[in-house]
Amino acid sequence: MARNVKGNAPPAEPPAKSAKRPGSAAEPEKAAKAAASRTAATKVAAPAKPAAKATKAPARGATRAKPEARRAVARPLTRVVKPAEPREERREREETERREAPRPAVAPRPLPTAPAGHAPVIAADGSAAGTIELPAALVTVAKRRGVLFQALIAALANARQATSATKNRARVAGGGAKPWRQKGTGRARQGSTRSPQWRHGGVVFGPNGRRYAQRLPAKMRRAALAEALAGHAAGGRVLVLEDVRFDGERPRTRDVVHWLARIGETGRAVLVTAEVDDRVGRAAANLKDLELRTPGTLRLADVLRAETVLVHRPALEALAARAAIGGAS
Repeated sequence: MARNVKGNAPPAEPPAKSAKRPGSAAEPEKAAKAAASRTAATKVAAPAKPAAKATKAPARGATRAKPEARRAVARPLTRVVKPAEPREERREREETERREAPRPAVAPRPLPTAPAGHAPVIAADGSAAGTIELPAALVTVAKRRGVLFQALIAALANARQATSATKNRARVAGGGAKPWRQKGTGRARQGSTRSPQWRHGGVVFGPNGRRYAQRLPAKMRRAALAEALAGHAAGGRVLVLEDVRFDGERPRTRDVVHWLARIGETGRAVLVTAEVDDRVGRAAANLKDLELRTPGTLRLADVLRAETVLVHRPALEALAARAAIGGAS
């Protein structure tokens, strides 16, 4: 190579253009640097993403996308299920609570008074309307407690129906054949399977047609009734009613209760009327402290069991005639 005269280095030859080949070593390095620079620029220039994307309302007519099904997660049992109370037990408990519930207190009203030998008169509205003299058969009565006790026992005994009965070996069906032969079996001799020692056999000494009726003379019965009525009259517990009348075609039970409350503190009472009144009977049927009787159906036990005797004025003479010694029994 010839050397330059001026001592300068020879001029460099222009670089030859290298052909781009897909497998050259410079290509991957440049691509990696370019990708890294683009990634850094994107991180700097990109805005921050919002925390939650606002849902847009779907356009009209567009089908809504179905929400994603939530996954069922088992939760611990924190509630104790009380077993259902049976209907009968619940009904009995409610009935007991209703009975034991405190009722509103009603101020007791004293009964009207009358002088000895007389009885207070009660008007139709339940107010006091004077006094009336009682018949002598209900006032002047000899006290004979033995007769009263004997008449009460006889009356209670006569009220027994005596319908209880049992079957003896003659009335029990079956048992006609002999269970086994008389001898040779080693067992006790038996003649019928309806004997008392056998199951389903007859009863030996059971009740069968027993009678409890006791006969009492008519004078003793009338004397006992008169003494019982005289005892109530002496204590001021015999009241004479002018009229027993209630408004309406079908009086209610509450009407009878209010009527008795206007009279006073009668307690357990018996009402003696001249005739049977179905209207009053239906209204007073549910009252356990009031019984309706007529002079012919009044019993000694009714008078002794009652605290107050209410007598309708037309029935007063008939009641006195029954209590008189010479009257009808």
